[in-house]
Amino acid sequence: MHINQYIEKYLRLPTDQHIDPEVRQHFRPNVINNALDGIIWLLGESFVSVNTILPVFASTLTSSAVLIGLVPALTNAGWFIPQLMMAGHVQRLPRKMPFAKAMSIVERLPYIFLPMTAYFLHWLSKDLILVFFLVVVAWRGIASGMIALPWQEVIATVIPPPFRSRFFGFSRTFGRIMGVVGSGLTTIILARFIYPTNYAVSFLIGGAFIWLSYFFFARTIEPSSVPKKVDNHPIEKQGIWNDFKNYKNILNRDSNFVRYLVSRILFQLGSMAVAFFAVYGIQNYQLADQQAAVFSGVMFFSATLGCIILGVVGDNLGPRKTLLISDVLLASALLLAFVSPGIWSIYVIFLILGFAQSGYILGELIIAMELGPDGERPIYIGLARTLPGIFVLIAPLVGGLLIEQFSYRTMFLVALIFSLAGTVFLLGVKEKCKTVITIENS
Repeated sequence: MHINQYIEKYLRLPTDQHIDPEVRQHFRPNVINNALDGIIWLLGESFVSVNTILPVFASTLTSSAVLIGLVPALTNAGWFIPQLMMAGHVQRLPRKMPFAKAMSIVERLPYIFLPMTAYFLHWLSKDLILVFFLVVVAWRGIASGMIALPWQEVIATVIPPPFRSRFFGFSRTFGRIMGVVGSGLTTIILARFIYPTNYAVSFLIGGAFIWLSYFFFARTIEPSSVPKKVDNHPIEKQGIWNDFKNYKNILNRDSNFVRYLVSRILFQLGSMAVAFFAVYGIQNYQLADQQAAVFSGVMFFSATLGCIILGVVGDNLGPRKTLLISDVLLASALLLAFVSPGIWSIYVIFLILGFAQSGYILGELIIAMELGPDGERPIYIGLARTLPGIFVLIAPLVGGLLIEQFSYRTMFLVALIFSLAGTVFLLGVKEKCKTVITIENS
């Protein structure tokens, strides 16, 4: 009874705030379906983790730190960079859901080919498979960037501001719990099956869950609406050149937003080390490959705690403070990696990293939705993703070069300096948090 009462309270919008009637009407099914989408997606991701499983698989194909660094670089940069290119188009769409559904299918197609990259090792050379694998990883990254902006617009439309932190906290918490289960299964798979069948089975199971998650996202009910207005002028069709003029105008007039962008660029440069934590731990302490799944489990467990804690207090803290906590945690992980006092430190690093990543997910998703006016939200989100995203691609490559030319410890130190600089800039960012959402009905 108490659980039912809690769920009822959780799924109830406040009655004293102006929220579009259609948003209120479909709020419960939209929350449930999008939460299930996120939970099942994270379960699938635990079998194909970009921070642990995929880099370690890449390390079985090549010894080049630069090429191993390409795995998270292509994945994460693919999520960030396309968003600005699509901002103007998404902004002008009267309804976002049809485009979001189409891009969701495109995003999931690489998971059909990912298991093949491991299974074909029975017949093809590692060099050829490495090229095939990197192409699939790049496709996966770019496709995620193509769905990112329309998906965020859909979520921002159907989940009102007073509920967003709780929604992301709830879905990420249960998703991370399932991720711990998935990581445990991945550990068994990698240990029980021979190489490379073990990776093929893990990739296949992960892809199956990720495709299943689409069923729930596709059930999202988007309210009917007309294009929003920017500065009281209707949005008109325009070319990419005018889109870039709009981007430039925002950057010229909004110094607070520019400060936020600088902080995220420095943060991404500091994150160059994340791509190498698992590979460093396995190589430096001579661990078996299945330890990558153990690292994933530790990270998912910690991320679960982060989602629970930050999801509950996030509405009160605000996204900026949530990001500040995560920035400090990342700096702590980098300092620990630089010192490297023993094998136990690797597990502590992933504990810290999991908690920090929960903060980034909650903070960055929400703050980008709220730094600018609603009518320009797609452009603000696009700028907040794409400009730092360029450095998402560069950072792991720089990290790989530092490892090859100097050492892991040198790379960790450089990453720590960038991370601390990003934290300092974030201290100067002011939030422009809104408490209502208005959708113009046709």
